[in-house]
Amino acid sequence: MKRTIIFLTIISFSILPASAYNLLASLSYAVFNTPDNGPYIETYLVVQGKTLTHIELEDGTFQGALDIQILFKKNDSIVNFGKYELLGPTVKDTSKISNNLLDVQRYALPQGDYQMEINILDRYGDQDTIVTGADFSVDYNDEKMAFSDIEFLHSYKKAENEGILVKSGYELIPYVFDFYPEVAQNLSFYAELYNSDKKVGSDAFLLYYYIRPFEVDKKMDQYFYMKRINGGPVNILLNTIDISQLPSGNYYLVLETRDRNNELLTTSNKFFQRYNPNAEFNLNNLLVIDTENSFADEITSRDSLVLYIDYLYPISTEMEKVFAKNFVKDASVEDLQKYFLNFWSERNPIDPESYWLDYKMRVDQANYDFKSVRVKGYRTDRGRVYLQYGQPNVRTPSINEPAAYPYEIWHYYELQGQRDKKFVFYTRDLATNDFQLIHSNAIGEIANFRWQTIIYSRTWDPYSIDESVMPRTYGSFATDYYLQPR
Repeated sequence: MKRTIIFLTIISFSILPASAYNLLASLSYAVFNTPDNGPYIETYLVVQGKTLTHIELEDGTFQGALDIQILFKKNDSIVNFGKYELLGPTVKDTSKISNNLLDVQRYALPQGDYQMEINILDRYGDQDTIVTGADFSVDYNDEKMAFSDIEFLHSYKKAENEGILVKSGYELIPYVFDFYPEVAQNLSFYAELYNSDKKVGSDAFLLYYYIRPFEVDKKMDQYFYMKRINGGPVNILLNTIDISQLPSGNYYLVLETRDRNNELLTTSNKFFQRYNPNAEFNLNNLLVIDTENSFADEITSRDSLVLYIDYLYPISTEMEKVFAKNFVKDASVEDLQKYFLNFWSERNPIDPESYWLDYKMRVDQANYDFKSVRVKGYRTDRGRVYLQYGQPNVRTPSINEPAAYPYEIWHYYELQGQRDKKFVFYTRDLATNDFQLIHSNAIGEIANFRWQTIIYSRTWDPYSIDESVMPRTYGSFATDYYLQPR
């Protein structure tokens, strides 16, 4: 089946895990519900036009083509799928291609947990098929108040006709990436709220949307918005936030509904990254903070303050990391005390000292458990994950597999609102105790869906032209441990 595609000019950043390939593409998705027809997933695929291989047609123009296959699996059974041809535009000069290709598809899916797998082949190129995927859940209840997924938008306008891009009377051009570069001035988004009438009837309730740092569960006042809406089967949220002054860092866009007593009814969030080097760290809090008679005032050694501030690295926002790195070089003891107290007051305004003492105990533990020959424990990958997310529910070490480098797999049942998140560490030299993070399915972490090839490169060359499939050898358990941690 052939599919037509939309062409748009949009900067490409997030790329499917295919660094060894010429084709550059990015995929995202969002799950929605309809009162009459049930839930569905919407997929958004962007391909950088100039990386698509083109062939010459009979009329002297050039065209590229992609073969796409997408599978939705539930308990190893295929529930829905798509298989189609994606044609690029005809062009006269391939050296002047500037547009990207946007393909949007919808697939009906019943309730459940799914594994999505997508295969992308540049038909006229000489590269292998790009394979990637994601795990997601469809969880809507006819009686339960719930948000859809949040869809980031490149642009939107009132729709004049029906089409695959139209929802709720608007033509929505998706923004496929979770990265907003310096040139991006706004963040636009679309979401749906279901069954609010089942919870509050036709009464009014409050809907909040705001930006918060990924590392700190705290609303950013300058990016906090509120609106009053009435209950209904489906409520639409379509807004734009000015992020021109939002500093570089990792963030969540958060949606919340609350009743008249300000009790939380339901919430949803979506991760994004911002690069904005010209936005400055807010010094106002540091200038006015008073450390007298505080726990920070009792730390009078500059060396200790510098070390303690460095201890904060695993749980600091990106902006705090950049600021602290430069700030501590010339700061006085008094200024260091102010920064240290302000950091913990931001996390716990009522009792910042208890937060610091609890964290320091965990730093001491990380320094003991994860120290390496060259790096203190809190600065190692395992130490950073432990301090940022806490103790994993399951920690599976493996140091004696015949074909593998030593590795560890950590499993968190719940992680900052995410379920079933895992981290894979490995080392080439057990004597150093320096395990590197090579894969995680948690938001904001490094993802490498071929992480097994790194672990088993001890006995197998993943780049060998004679071995395209990783061999299954005696005593190889990494994949089993990952799928079923124990």
